[in-house]
Amino acid sequence: MKYNKTIKSLIRKGLDEINHSSTGHLSLSTRRKLLQTINEPYIIGRISILCALKVYPIWNDFFRNDTEIIGLIEKTEKYLLGQTSKKDLLKDADHLDVFADNYMEDDITASFAAKVAVYAAYDADSGANMVVSDYDSDEEIEDPDEWDTAFLASLVYNGGIVDWDSIDNKRNKEFWNWYLAECLSTAFDKDRMLTKDYKIERPIYNAPEQARIQIHEYVNNDKVMSLFNQLEKIFTKILSDIKGDALIFDAYIVAECNYAKVSYYKEGVIHDFELSIYVLLYINEFIRDIKNEMYENQKEEGGFYELKMTMNKNGDFVKEFNYDIRVEALQKTFRDFEFANDFKIYPRTKKFIPDWLADILKRKRISF
Repeated sequence: MKYNKTIKSLIRKGLDEINHSSTGHLSLSTRRKLLQTINEPYIIGRISILCALKVYPIWNDFFRNDTEIIGLIEKTEKYLLGQTSKKDLLKDADHLDVFADNYMEDDITASFAAKVAVYAAYDADSGANMVVSDYDSDEEIEDPDEWDTAFLASLVYNGGIVDWDSIDNKRNKEFWNWYLAECLSTAFDKDRMLTKDYKIERPIYNAPEQARIQIHEYVNNDKVMSLFNQLEKIFTKILSDIKGDALIFDAYIVAECNYAKVSYYKEGVIHDFELSIYVLLYINEFIRDIKNEMYENQKEEGGFYELKMTMNKNGDFVKEFNYDIRVEALQKTFRDFEFANDFKIYPRTKKFIPDWLADILKRKRISF
């Protein structure tokens, strides 16, 4: 990868500095000059992402089957590519900053490894002066809020995040040599996807479906039946308009979030069907009201996550409820914290908490 003469000179200076440092360190002033010389937000953002990926395994060893921190790193790269908004990125970063703080007492090194990803998200689309402090000294700043992403990553990597006196000098030298050589080279390779090797795979959450009184008693609830009757009329109209044999509306609802997959059968072939956002929002209000009303009837059972409704042209209207199984759509569309939020809205007794949900609640330190 080609650098201009100034960058090459700074890299040589930095490598010499590391080799002559008793701690194998790259000074703040050199890091600042380097980023100011690069002066390209896209490249600087990629450098921060690479620092986050460098220490991510430390977090993943602590928090098995993580999807959120690696998801934030992936979203940061998508933002740099113009594939997501800054508002959405910062919303996730703010949430995960607090999330990482919650594990400080359990494993401070792992928690700060997660926070490197948060720092990288905040760095996205920022200039050098925003990414690295303008503190007028070669000495490192003691305030963590002023640390640049690379320095935080180095402390996680070298063990100094717990105590600066505990820094492993060999690991520190290893990190900063990596930073000047491999990290910068990769960051300047603009066509190279940084997170392509980190495929987010959510574990399959198999769980036995517990029998629910809610499912059997809703037919005796006038409000619920009225809501279903209105949905039946809507589905009958849609089925008539598309001249289909059966309509399938698979609704997923977790806390305040909704997702729906709609399809229909016609002459033995299933087709995906896209409803307008306004119709979906209208239908989702009915489903939310049904969930709320059924929950009020038997609160200890919790609220359903999925309501699959099938309407055929003969007038048969079948409803299927899912309270316990985290099927593929619930894995890919909804994140762990949303299930934690759902539990706060629709708490269920321990008997009705599947293992995968119990794991989430324990991580979030929510008692049950």
